[in-house]
Amino acid sequence: MLATDFPSRRHHLPFLAIASAIVLLAAGPFAASAQNTAEPSVADVGRVTITVEPGAAVDAQTMADTYGGAITEAWPQFAALFGAEPATPQFLAFVNEADPSAMNEMRWITDFAFVSPDGSVAVIAIEPFLALTPIEAGNVLRNAVSRGFIQAAAGGEMPLGLIDGVARYVETPVVARQARLGSLVQGLDQAGTLPDWGQVVAGNAPELSPEVQTANAYALVAFLTDRYGVAGLRDFVTGFATTADWQANLAATFGQGESDLAGAWAQFLPRWFASGWRDNTVSAFDLSRAEILFSRGAYEAAAAEAERSQRLFVDLEDQIGLSQVEALLAQCAVGLQADQLMENAQAALETHAYAEALDLVSEADGLYAVLPEEHRPTTIMERYAERASNGLAADDRLDRARGESAGWLSMAAARGDALAAGDTYAFLGNAEGVASADQVVTGIDDRIQRLVFVLSALVIVLGAWLAAWLWQRAPGRLTWQSGRAPSRLRRAAAGGD
Repeated sequence: MLATDFPSRRHHLPFLAIASAIVLLAAGPFAASAQNTAEPSVADVGRVTITVEPGAAVDAQTMADTYGGAITEAWPQFAALFGAEPATPQFLAFVNEADPSAMNEMRWITDFAFVSPDGSVAVIAIEPFLALTPIEAGNVLRNAVSRGFIQAAAGGEMPLGLIDGVARYVETPVVARQARLGSLVQGLDQAGTLPDWGQVVAGNAPELSPEVQTANAYALVAFLTDRYGVAGLRDFVTGFATTADWQANLAATFGQGESDLAGAWAQFLPRWFASGWRDNTVSAFDLSRAEILFSRGAYEAAAAEAERSQRLFVDLEDQIGLSQVEALLAQCAVGLQADQLMENAQAALETHAYAEALDLVSEADGLYAVLPEEHRPTTIMERYAERASNGLAADDRLDRARGESAGWLSMAAARGDALAAGDTYAFLGNAEGVASADQVVTGIDDRIQRLVFVLSALVIVLGAWLAAWLWQRAPGRLTWQSGRAPSRLRRAAAGGD
């Protein structure tokens, strides 16, 4: 059995002896001979020490640089979740090969990773670990590191099965692995071989593989968290510090014992098998999904994700986390309001309320100024503002055309304004505006037509008068005769007496 009560991490000499023992246990005789010539490389990540066995593809510092972020991210989360931190140093020993037969006193994380019951030492085979995706590798580290926090909160009295379930629950959810956990428990339930809570809590169902036992413990932790929240789970964990018996602690923490919860457990499982396995309250520690959604402008979805985190931080009374999530929620609210204003502006343009649309775009612009610059829909805002301004200009020209259409001298200018307004309305899809402009143009044209008709009639009358006058002025009709009687001479010439 591995010793786990290590001295201060600031003194690495005693630890190196322990690390050597770990390597010997994990890798067998070859490691013993190697220890005569080389020692593991060592690197610190906060309060966690990483060692890497000689001969590995990478050294401890490389592992710390590559995977240390998962540890530093998890540490404050676990401190907030469990309300305690490990009293002893924590060590992650990466070895060339982890022999399961040498890990009888260790708890199973995966087929190549094992951890001591108090969480102080984890032994991880380096090659399969390096083959994991970043999130899977981070989960192995979260599982291992979390156990020190759990046992610190539980006064070292946390039952082994429960600690496996809680450590698994605080991993970052991976859908494929979550689904497998659900299917493993469902298979036992359908076969009628689901272990009782006593076996699950103790983790002593030898007929089941470590993976299946962990899945059962995870389901139980998920049930308790679903029913009592994260704060209830923390109270249950810390309750072991004063009440080591799990049944007594269950009743003291929740006011209900195993028999009281049997019905609720039976109702929970079908729902969990259907889709509940996807839910993980602790995953709300991670604000990255909400932040990604926010960065994409999906404010409603981002707010929904952030509200999960808000509920978690409220339950844990985590003021730092709460301030962060509330800042994100506030920005989501601004983004939602700005987007709503843009939708209202679009609706105003569709109803041809151009002044209202311009005001809404201006108001939205002020809100987008509070958000990161890339969130501002500049092209859309400019297009909306241009359409609204053009619509207002058309309204002004049509109003001017109506006012000037009564004057004979301004009639031509009024007609031009009405035509220009109609063209703008047509471009904007404003059929009502086009009809109004057409009405003004038609009214002006009707007046002009009447004027033409009157003028034409006058021309005709004048023409007739002129013709009559010219006819009267013809040379044959201009004969001037005297009013006196004709003389004798003229009568004789005419054949008279």
